[in-house]
Amino acid sequence: MSQNNKKRLSDEQVRVLERNFCYEKKLESEHKHQLANQLGIPARQVAVWYQNKRARWRTQSLEVDCTTLQYRLDAALAEKKQLEKELLVLRAEDS
Repeated sequence: MSQNNKKRLSDEQVRVLERNFCYEKKLESEHKHQLANQLGIPARQVAVWYQNKRARWRTQSLEVDCTTLQYRLDAALAEKKQLEKELLVLRAEDS
């Protein structure tokens, strides 16, 4: 199917694909054909949608991982700073 003839998926078709993607990130051939028949679109379009969705999903997962790591780093640095202050106080008490 050429780029010019490609039809956009309807909101309902996208909802069905999204719902299936939640349960199954990688499609078996048989399920791909079942989805294509159910949605009335070529199996190739289902496959490409899944490829693109996996790529977006991986990117979002990496962004979430990065944000989580940044929060943990910030917390660890704040704790380190607090411990350094406490150490200075304890050393001053010993002097």
